[in-house]
Amino acid sequence: MAATARAFKVAFKCTGCGRCCTGKGGVAYVNSSEVAAMAEHLALPKATFAKTYLRSVNGATALRQTDDDSQCIFLDGKRCSVYPARPTQCRTYPFWPQQLISKYDWTLAANECEGILLDAPSPETITPDAHILKEVVIHEVHRSGENLTYDDIDELVSELEPEMLDAFQEEVDAKYQRTILHEDDEILVMDSFLDGLPPTRSLHFVDRLELVQSEILLNEDGSINDAALALDVHKGLCVGLALLPTERLHNLRIGLLGAGAGVLPTFLQRHLRGEVLMDAVDPSRAMLSAGQRFFHLIPSDRLSLHEAMGEAYVARQPDASLDWLVLDVEDGNAAPTELRAPPASFLTPAFMADASRVLTGDGSLAINVIFPKASGDADASLEMLRVLLSPHFASIYVLALPKNAVVFAAKRERTEAPTALVNDGSIGRPLAATIREQLAASTLRRLGE
Repeated sequence: MAATARAFKVAFKCTGCGRCCTGKGGVAYVNSSEVAAMAEHLALPKATFAKTYLRSVNGATALRQTDDDSQCIFLDGKRCSVYPARPTQCRTYPFWPQQLISKYDWTLAANECEGILLDAPSPETITPDAHILKEVVIHEVHRSGENLTYDDIDELVSELEPEMLDAFQEEVDAKYQRTILHEDDEILVMDSFLDGLPPTRSLHFVDRLELVQSEILLNEDGSINDAALALDVHKGLCVGLALLPTERLHNLRIGLLGAGAGVLPTFLQRHLRGEVLMDAVDPSRAMLSAGQRFFHLIPSDRLSLHEAMGEAYVARQPDASLDWLVLDVEDGNAAPTELRAPPASFLTPAFMADASRVLTGDGSLAINVIFPKASGDADASLEMLRVLLSPHFASIYVLALPKNAVVFAAKRERTEAPTALVNDGSIGRPLAATIREQLAASTLRRLGE
Protein backbone atom coordinates (compact mmCIF):
# COMPACT_ATOMS: atom_id res chain seq x y z
CA MET A 1 0.00 0.00 0.00
CA ALA A 2 2.99 2.31 0.19
CA ALA A 3 3.67 4.45 -2.84
CA THR A 4 6.36 2.02 -3.99
CA ALA A 5 4.08 -1.00 -3.62
CA ARG A 6 0.64 0.15 -4.75
CA ALA A 7 0.16 -0.20 -8.48
CA PHE A 8 -3.06 1.83 -8.53
CA LYS A 9 -4.21 5.26 -7.41
CA VAL A 10 -6.69 5.71 -4.59
CA ALA A 11 -9.30 8.43 -4.78
CA PHE A 12 -12.19 8.90 -2.34
CA LYS A 13 -14.66 11.61 -1.42
CA CYS A 14 -17.55 10.70 0.89
CA THR A 15 -20.95 11.50 -0.62
CA GLY A 16 -22.95 10.77 2.53
CA CYS A 17 -24.89 8.03 0.73
CA GLY A 18 -25.06 5.80 3.84
CA ARG A 19 -24.40 2.60 1.88
CA CYS A 20 -21.46 1.68 4.13
CA CYS A 21 -23.98 1.42 6.99
CA THR A 22 -26.40 -0.91 5.19
CA GLY A 23 -26.52 -4.59 4.34
CA LYS A 24 -27.54 -7.80 6.07
CA GLY A 25 -24.94 -9.24 8.38
CA GLY A 26 -23.14 -5.93 8.91
CA VAL A 27 -20.97 -5.75 12.03
CA ALA A 28 -19.44 -2.58 13.51
CA TYR A 29 -17.18 -3.51 16.43
CA VAL A 30 -16.75 -1.04 19.30
CA ASN A 31 -14.70 -0.80 22.48
CA SER A 32 -15.70 0.63 25.86
CA SER A 33 -14.11 4.04 25.19
CA GLU A 34 -16.15 4.39 22.00
CA VAL A 35 -19.27 3.24 23.83
CA ALA A 36 -18.70 5.95 26.43
CA ALA A 37 -18.27 8.59 23.70
CA MET A 38 -21.47 7.58 21.90
CA ALA A 39 -23.44 7.40 25.16
CA GLU A 40 -22.25 10.90 26.08
CA HIS A 41 -23.20 12.18 22.62
CA LEU A 42 -26.74 10.85 23.10
CA ALA A 43 -26.85 12.02 26.74
CA LEU A 44 -27.57 8.47 27.92
CA PRO A 45 -26.17 6.50 30.86
CA LYS A 46 -23.64 4.00 29.59
CA ALA A 47 -25.69 1.06 30.90
CA THR A 48 -28.80 2.26 29.07
CA PHE A 49 -26.84 2.78 25.87
CA ALA A 50 -25.37 -0.72 26.12
CA LYS A 51 -28.74 -2.37 26.69
CA THR A 52 -30.37 -0.50 23.79
CA TYR A 53 -27.70 -0.37 21.13
CA LEU A 54 -25.09 -3.09 21.72
CA ARG A 55 -24.85 -6.82 21.00
CA SER A 56 -22.22 -9.55 21.16
CA VAL A 57 -20.76 -10.92 17.92
CA ASN A 58 -18.14 -13.67 18.03
CA GLY A 59 -17.42 -12.78 21.64
CA ALA A 60 -16.84 -9.08 20.89
CA THR A 61 -19.03 -5.99 21.40
CA ALA A 62 -20.72 -4.54 18.32
CA LEU A 63 -23.48 -2.10 17.42
CA ARG A 64 -26.93 -3.55 16.83
CA GLN A 65 -28.51 -3.78 13.42
CA THR A 66 -32.16 -2.91 12.81
CA ASP A 67 -34.66 -5.70 13.49
CA ASP A 68 -34.69 -6.73 9.83
CA ASP A 69 -30.86 -6.79 9.81
CA SER A 70 -30.82 -4.37 6.86
CA GLN A 71 -28.68 -1.56 8.35
CA CYS A 72 -26.92 -0.14 11.40
CA ILE A 73 -29.33 0.92 14.11
CA PHE A 74 -27.88 4.45 14.05
CA LEU A 75 -28.49 5.08 10.34
CA ASP A 76 -31.28 7.65 10.05
CA GLY A 77 -32.13 8.07 6.39
CA LYS A 78 -28.67 8.57 4.92
CA ARG A 79 -27.05 10.05 8.01
CA CYS A 80 -25.46 8.56 11.11
CA SER A 81 -27.20 9.78 14.27
CA VAL A 82 -23.96 9.46 16.29
CA TYR A 83 -21.72 10.79 13.52
CA PRO A 84 -19.44 13.02 15.67
CA ALA A 85 -18.79 10.07 18.01
CA ARG A 86 -18.94 7.25 15.45
CA PRO A 87 -16.63 4.26 16.02
CA THR A 88 -13.11 3.97 14.60
CA GLN A 89 -14.16 1.17 12.24
CA CYS A 90 -16.62 3.58 10.62
CA ARG A 91 -14.26 6.59 10.58
CA THR A 92 -11.46 4.72 8.80
CA TYR A 93 -13.72 3.35 6.05
CA PRO A 94 -12.94 2.76 3.19
CA PHE A 95 -9.24 2.73 4.06
CA TRP A 96 -9.25 -0.76 5.50
CA PRO A 97 -6.13 -2.79 4.64
CA GLN A 98 -8.10 -5.66 3.09
CA GLN A 99 -9.65 -3.19 0.63
CA LEU A 100 -6.28 -1.72 -0.40
CA ILE A 101 -4.39 -4.92 -1.19
CA SER A 102 -4.88 -4.64 -4.94
CA LYS A 103 -6.89 -2.88 -7.60
CA TYR A 104 -9.22 -5.88 -7.51
CA ASP A 105 -10.05 -5.22 -3.85
CA TRP A 106 -10.44 -1.47 -4.37
CA THR A 107 -12.77 -2.16 -7.30
CA LEU A 108 -14.89 -4.45 -5.13
CA ALA A 109 -15.06 -1.75 -2.46
CA ALA A 110 -16.26 0.70 -5.11
CA ASN A 111 -19.28 -1.54 -5.75
CA GLU A 112 -20.42 -0.77 -2.20
CA CYS A 113 -19.20 2.83 -1.87
CA GLU A 114 -20.10 5.51 -4.39
CA GLY A 115 -17.45 7.83 -2.93
CA ILE A 116 -14.64 5.64 -4.33
CA LEU A 117 -13.48 7.07 -7.65
CA LEU A 118 -11.90 4.37 -9.80
CA ASP A 119 -11.13 6.92 -12.49
CA ALA A 120 -9.87 9.96 -10.63
CA PRO A 121 -11.01 13.07 -12.56
CA SER A 122 -7.88 15.03 -11.61
CA PRO A 123 -4.64 14.60 -9.60
CA GLU A 124 -6.17 16.72 -6.83
CA THR A 125 -8.76 14.03 -6.14
CA ILE A 126 -6.14 11.35 -5.43
CA THR A 127 -5.82 10.56 -1.71
CA PRO A 128 -2.26 11.13 -0.43
CA ASP A 129 -0.40 7.99 0.60
CA ALA A 130 0.43 9.52 3.99
CA HIS A 131 -3.28 9.91 4.78
CA ILE A 132 -4.04 6.36 3.66
CA LEU A 133 -1.25 4.96 5.81
CA LYS A 134 -2.44 6.90 8.87
CA GLU A 135 -5.99 5.56 8.46
CA VAL A 136 -4.71 2.00 8.01
CA VAL A 137 -2.59 2.26 11.15
CA ILE A 138 -5.50 3.62 13.18
CA HIS A 139 -7.77 0.87 11.87
CA GLU A 140 -5.29 -1.90 12.72
CA VAL A 141 -4.55 -0.52 16.20
CA HIS A 142 -8.28 -0.45 16.90
CA ARG A 143 -8.69 -3.95 15.46
CA SER A 144 -5.92 -5.26 17.74
CA GLY A 145 -8.14 -4.55 20.76
CA GLU A 146 -6.73 -1.29 22.12
CA ASN A 147 -9.36 0.48 24.21
CA LEU A 148 -8.95 3.86 22.50
CA THR A 149 -11.11 6.13 20.36
CA TYR A 150 -10.15 7.27 16.88
CA ASP A 151 -8.92 10.62 18.20
CA ASP A 152 -6.81 8.90 20.87
CA ILE A 153 -5.11 6.68 18.30
CA ASP A 154 -4.73 9.57 15.83
CA GLU A 155 -2.86 11.56 18.46
CA LEU A 156 -0.49 8.66 19.14
CA VAL A 157 0.12 8.00 15.43
CA SER A 158 0.96 11.66 14.81
CA GLU A 159 3.89 11.30 17.21
CA LEU A 160 5.44 8.29 15.44
CA GLU A 161 8.62 8.62 13.42
CA PRO A 162 8.31 7.92 9.68
CA GLU A 163 10.52 4.84 10.07
CA MET A 164 8.05 3.32 12.50
CA LEU A 165 5.17 3.96 10.12
CA ASP A 166 7.10 2.33 7.29
CA ALA A 167 7.77 -0.70 9.49
CA PHE A 168 4.08 -0.88 10.35
CA GLN A 169 3.25 -0.68 6.64
CA GLU A 170 5.51 -3.65 5.92
CA GLU A 171 3.83 -5.62 8.70
CA VAL A 172 0.38 -4.90 7.30
CA ASP A 173 1.51 -5.76 3.77
CA ALA A 174 2.71 -9.15 5.04
CA LYS A 175 -0.70 -9.84 6.61
CA TYR A 176 -2.74 -9.02 3.50
CA GLN A 177 -1.43 -10.47 0.24
CA ARG A 178 -2.89 -11.38 -3.13
CA THR A 179 -1.03 -12.86 -6.08
CA ILE A 180 -2.55 -12.71 -9.55
CA LEU A 181 -1.80 -16.05 -11.24
CA HIS A 182 -3.67 -15.35 -14.46
CA GLU A 183 -5.70 -12.55 -15.99
CA ASP A 184 -7.14 -12.15 -19.48
CA ASP A 185 -10.20 -10.52 -21.03
CA GLU A 186 -12.52 -13.11 -19.50
CA ILE A 187 -11.21 -14.50 -16.21
CA LEU A 188 -8.92 -13.72 -13.28
CA VAL A 189 -7.26 -16.32 -11.01
CA MET A 190 -5.55 -15.27 -7.79
CA ASP A 191 -4.20 -16.57 -4.50
CA SER A 192 -5.20 -14.76 -1.31
CA PHE A 193 -3.43 -14.79 2.06
CA LEU A 194 -5.47 -12.56 4.36
CA ASP A 195 -5.03 -12.15 8.10
CA GLY A 196 -7.53 -14.21 10.07
CA LEU A 197 -8.79 -16.17 7.04
CA PRO A 198 -7.67 -19.46 5.50
CA PRO A 199 -5.58 -18.98 2.32
CA THR A 200 -7.51 -19.55 -0.92
CA ARG A 201 -7.25 -19.62 -4.69
CA SER A 202 -10.22 -18.13 -6.52
CA LEU A 203 -11.47 -17.59 -10.05
CA HIS A 204 -13.57 -14.60 -11.14
CA PHE A 205 -15.08 -13.32 -14.37
CA VAL A 206 -13.52 -9.91 -15.01
CA ASP A 207 -16.93 -8.35 -15.69
CA ARG A 208 -18.25 -9.62 -12.31
CA LEU A 209 -15.24 -9.47 -10.04
CA GLU A 210 -17.38 -9.37 -6.91
CA LEU A 211 -18.61 -12.92 -7.55
CA VAL A 212 -16.36 -15.87 -6.71
CA GLN A 213 -16.96 -18.40 -9.49
CA SER A 214 -14.64 -21.09 -8.10
CA GLU A 215 -12.56 -21.25 -4.94
CA ILE A 216 -10.31 -23.78 -3.23
CA LEU A 217 -8.46 -23.79 0.06
CA LEU A 218 -4.69 -23.60 0.08
CA ASN A 219 -2.14 -24.83 2.57
CA GLU A 220 0.16 -22.28 4.18
CA ASP A 221 2.87 -23.10 1.63
CA GLY A 222 0.51 -22.25 -1.24
CA SER A 223 -0.21 -25.85 -2.29
CA ILE A 224 -3.81 -26.96 -2.83
CA ASN A 225 -5.67 -28.38 0.15
CA ASP A 226 -7.70 -31.20 -1.41
CA ALA A 227 -9.20 -32.41 1.89
CA ALA A 228 -11.83 -29.67 2.27
CA LEU A 229 -14.13 -27.38 0.30
CA ALA A 230 -14.02 -23.58 0.56
CA LEU A 231 -17.48 -22.55 -0.67
CA ASP A 232 -20.66 -23.13 1.33
CA VAL A 233 -22.59 -23.93 -1.83
CA HIS A 234 -20.22 -26.77 -2.75
CA LYS A 235 -20.54 -28.17 0.75
CA GLY A 236 -24.31 -27.87 0.57
CA LEU A 237 -24.56 -29.59 -2.80
CA CYS A 238 -22.69 -32.58 -1.38
CA VAL A 239 -25.64 -33.20 0.97
CA GLY A 240 -27.51 -34.47 -2.10
CA LEU A 241 -25.53 -37.70 -1.82
CA ALA A 242 -27.38 -38.44 1.44
CA LEU A 243 -30.65 -38.63 -0.51
CA LEU A 244 -29.37 -41.48 -2.67
CA PRO A 245 -29.72 -45.12 -1.58
CA THR A 246 -26.55 -46.18 0.25
CA GLU A 247 -25.91 -49.04 -2.17
CA ARG A 248 -26.06 -46.59 -5.09
CA LEU A 249 -22.94 -44.80 -3.80
CA HIS A 250 -20.83 -47.79 -4.85
CA ASN A 251 -21.62 -47.22 -8.52
CA LEU A 252 -22.49 -43.62 -9.34
CA ARG A 253 -23.17 -41.85 -12.60
CA ILE A 254 -23.08 -38.08 -12.11
CA GLY A 255 -23.78 -35.11 -14.35
CA LEU A 256 -22.49 -31.81 -12.95
CA LEU A 257 -23.67 -28.71 -14.82
CA GLY A 258 -21.71 -25.53 -14.17
CA ALA A 259 -18.44 -27.26 -13.36
CA GLY A 260 -16.53 -23.99 -13.58
CA ALA A 261 -12.89 -24.60 -12.72
CA GLY A 262 -13.76 -28.10 -11.55
CA VAL A 263 -13.44 -27.68 -7.77
CA LEU A 264 -16.50 -29.77 -6.87
CA PRO A 265 -16.02 -32.56 -9.43
CA THR A 266 -12.36 -32.85 -8.47
CA PHE A 267 -13.29 -33.13 -4.77
CA LEU A 268 -15.98 -35.73 -5.52
CA GLN A 269 -13.69 -37.74 -7.77
CA ARG A 270 -11.05 -37.86 -5.04
CA HIS A 271 -13.35 -38.83 -2.18
CA LEU A 272 -15.99 -41.09 -3.77
CA ARG A 273 -14.40 -44.52 -3.39
CA GLY A 274 -16.79 -46.60 -5.48
CA GLU A 275 -17.11 -46.84 -9.23
CA VAL A 276 -17.79 -43.33 -10.55
CA LEU A 277 -18.53 -41.98 -13.99
CA MET A 278 -18.80 -38.19 -13.78
CA ASP A 279 -19.40 -35.61 -16.49
CA ALA A 280 -18.22 -32.08 -15.64
CA VAL A 281 -20.05 -29.69 -17.96
CA ASP A 282 -19.38 -26.00 -18.55
CA PRO A 283 -19.88 -23.79 -21.63
CA SER A 284 -16.70 -21.79 -20.99
CA ARG A 285 -13.50 -23.19 -22.44
CA ALA A 286 -11.57 -20.58 -20.45
CA MET A 287 -13.05 -21.90 -17.20
CA LEU A 288 -12.25 -25.53 -17.93
CA SER A 289 -8.76 -24.61 -19.10
CA ALA A 290 -8.13 -22.58 -15.93
CA GLY A 291 -9.36 -25.53 -13.90
CA GLN A 292 -6.75 -27.77 -15.47
CA ARG A 293 -3.97 -25.19 -15.06
CA PHE A 294 -4.70 -23.92 -11.55
CA PHE A 295 -7.27 -26.12 -9.75
CA HIS A 296 -6.10 -29.73 -10.23
CA LEU A 297 -8.94 -30.51 -12.65
CA ILE A 298 -7.61 -33.65 -14.34
CA PRO A 299 -9.73 -35.69 -16.81
CA SER A 300 -9.63 -39.43 -16.18
CA ASP A 301 -11.58 -42.61 -16.77
CA ARG A 302 -13.78 -41.43 -13.85
CA LEU A 303 -14.11 -37.77 -14.86
CA SER A 304 -14.90 -36.43 -18.33
CA LEU A 305 -14.94 -32.73 -19.28
CA HIS A 306 -17.59 -31.34 -21.62
CA GLU A 307 -17.55 -27.87 -23.12
CA ALA A 308 -21.29 -27.50 -23.59
CA MET A 309 -24.44 -25.76 -22.42
CA GLY A 310 -26.08 -27.65 -19.60
CA GLU A 311 -29.46 -27.88 -21.33
CA ALA A 312 -27.88 -29.37 -24.46
CA TYR A 313 -25.92 -31.88 -22.41
CA VAL A 314 -29.06 -33.11 -20.63
CA ALA A 315 -31.01 -33.33 -23.89
CA ARG A 316 -28.34 -35.67 -25.33
CA GLN A 317 -28.36 -38.13 -22.43
CA PRO A 318 -30.21 -41.46 -22.69
CA ASP A 319 -33.13 -42.23 -20.41
CA ALA A 320 -32.21 -43.28 -16.84
CA SER A 321 -28.50 -42.72 -17.53
CA LEU A 322 -27.64 -40.65 -14.40
CA ASP A 323 -28.04 -41.23 -10.68
CA TRP A 324 -27.31 -37.68 -9.61
CA LEU A 325 -27.67 -34.44 -11.55
CA VAL A 326 -26.17 -31.24 -10.08
CA LEU A 327 -27.15 -27.76 -11.29
CA ASP A 328 -24.56 -25.19 -10.17
CA VAL A 329 -25.19 -22.60 -12.86
CA GLU A 330 -25.42 -18.83 -12.37
CA ASP A 331 -26.84 -16.21 -14.74
CA GLY A 332 -24.63 -13.14 -14.61
CA ASN A 333 -27.18 -11.19 -16.66
CA ALA A 334 -30.23 -11.93 -14.52
CA ALA A 335 -32.53 -9.00 -13.83
CA PRO A 336 -32.67 -7.83 -10.18
CA THR A 337 -36.09 -9.48 -9.80
CA GLU A 338 -34.97 -12.84 -11.26
CA LEU A 339 -33.18 -15.77 -9.70
CA ARG A 340 -29.45 -15.51 -10.33
CA ALA A 341 -29.19 -19.28 -10.12
CA PRO A 342 -30.37 -21.35 -11.79
CA PRO A 343 -30.85 -19.37 -15.04
CA ALA A 344 -34.30 -18.93 -16.52
CA SER A 345 -33.52 -21.48 -19.26
CA PHE A 346 -33.45 -24.19 -16.58
CA LEU A 347 -36.66 -23.00 -14.95
CA THR A 348 -39.06 -24.49 -17.49
CA PRO A 349 -41.37 -27.52 -17.33
CA ALA A 350 -39.59 -28.92 -20.40
CA PHE A 351 -36.17 -28.85 -18.79
CA MET A 352 -37.40 -30.34 -15.50
CA ALA A 353 -39.10 -33.13 -17.42
CA ASP A 354 -35.85 -33.76 -19.28
CA ALA A 355 -33.89 -33.77 -16.01
CA SER A 356 -36.30 -36.32 -14.59
CA ARG A 357 -36.05 -38.42 -17.75
CA VAL A 358 -32.27 -38.84 -17.56
CA LEU A 359 -32.34 -39.82 -13.87
CA THR A 360 -32.78 -43.37 -12.65
CA GLY A 361 -35.83 -44.32 -10.62
CA ASP A 362 -34.12 -43.53 -7.34
CA GLY A 363 -31.99 -40.69 -8.72
CA SER A 364 -32.04 -37.11 -7.51
CA LEU A 365 -31.36 -33.52 -8.50
CA ALA A 366 -29.38 -30.87 -6.56
CA ILE A 367 -29.81 -27.17 -7.45
CA ASN A 368 -27.80 -24.15 -6.30
CA VAL A 369 -30.34 -21.36 -5.74
CA ILE A 370 -29.23 -17.71 -5.59
CA PHE A 371 -32.17 -15.47 -4.79
CA PRO A 372 -33.03 -12.25 -6.68
CA LYS A 373 -31.04 -9.15 -5.70
CA ALA A 374 -34.11 -6.95 -5.50
CA SER A 375 -36.28 -9.25 -3.42
CA GLY A 376 -35.96 -10.47 0.12
CA ASP A 377 -38.79 -12.98 -0.37
CA ALA A 378 -36.86 -16.24 -0.62
CA ASP A 379 -40.02 -18.23 0.18
CA ALA A 380 -41.66 -17.09 -3.06
CA SER A 381 -38.70 -18.29 -5.11
CA LEU A 382 -38.64 -21.62 -3.29
CA GLU A 383 -42.37 -22.10 -3.81
CA MET A 384 -41.93 -21.43 -7.53
CA LEU A 385 -39.26 -24.15 -7.66
CA ARG A 386 -41.46 -26.57 -5.72
CA VAL A 387 -44.33 -26.10 -8.15
CA LEU A 388 -41.96 -26.58 -11.09
CA LEU A 389 -40.37 -29.72 -9.67
CA SER A 390 -43.35 -31.48 -8.09
CA PRO A 391 -44.81 -33.01 -11.30
CA HIS A 392 -41.56 -34.94 -11.79
CA PHE A 393 -40.09 -35.49 -8.32
CA ALA A 394 -41.75 -37.10 -5.31
CA SER A 395 -39.68 -35.53 -2.52
CA ILE A 396 -38.37 -31.95 -2.55
CA TYR A 397 -36.14 -30.46 0.17
CA VAL A 398 -34.26 -27.25 0.82
CA LEU A 399 -31.05 -26.61 2.75
CA ALA A 400 -30.60 -22.97 3.80
CA LEU A 401 -27.06 -21.56 3.49
CA PRO A 402 -25.72 -18.18 4.66
CA LYS A 403 -26.04 -16.51 1.24
CA ASN A 404 -28.21 -18.84 -0.82
CA ALA A 405 -29.89 -22.25 -0.65
CA VAL A 406 -29.69 -25.70 -2.18
CA VAL A 407 -32.84 -27.45 -3.36
CA PHE A 408 -32.90 -31.24 -3.66
CA ALA A 409 -35.46 -33.23 -5.62
CA ALA A 410 -35.64 -37.03 -5.35
CA LYS A 411 -37.66 -39.14 -7.75
CA ARG A 412 -38.51 -41.72 -5.11
CA GLU A 413 -40.79 -40.81 -2.22
CA ARG A 414 -39.04 -40.36 1.12
CA THR A 415 -40.96 -40.33 4.38
CA GLU A 416 -38.50 -37.88 5.97
CA ALA A 417 -35.40 -35.88 5.22
CA PRO A 418 -32.06 -37.54 6.03
CA THR A 419 -30.49 -36.24 9.23
CA ALA A 420 -27.23 -38.16 8.84
CA LEU A 421 -25.13 -39.85 6.20
CA VAL A 422 -25.07 -43.65 6.20
CA ASN A 423 -21.52 -44.37 5.06
CA ASP A 424 -20.58 -47.97 4.44
CA GLY A 425 -17.11 -47.09 3.23
CA SER A 426 -18.09 -45.85 -0.22
CA ILE A 427 -17.36 -42.22 0.76
CA GLY A 428 -13.97 -40.96 1.92
CA ARG A 429 -13.59 -39.28 5.28
CA PRO A 430 -13.33 -35.63 4.04
CA LEU A 431 -16.52 -35.91 1.96
CA ALA A 432 -18.39 -37.77 4.70
CA ALA A 433 -17.35 -35.12 7.25
CA THR A 434 -18.51 -32.34 4.90
CA ILE A 435 -21.98 -33.89 4.59
CA ARG A 436 -22.30 -34.57 8.33
CA GLU A 437 -21.25 -31.02 9.22
CA GLN A 438 -23.73 -29.48 6.78
CA LEU A 439 -26.60 -31.62 8.06
CA ALA A 440 -25.68 -30.66 11.62
CA ALA A 441 -25.36 -26.94 10.84
CA SER A 442 -28.51 -26.48 8.73
CA THR A 443 -31.93 -28.09 8.76
CA LEU A 444 -32.85 -29.99 5.64
CA ARG A 445 -36.58 -29.38 5.44
CA ARG A 446 -39.23 -30.54 3.04
CA LEU A 447 -40.59 -27.82 0.78
CA GLY A 448 -44.29 -27.19 1.05
CA GLU A 449 -44.55 -28.14 4.71
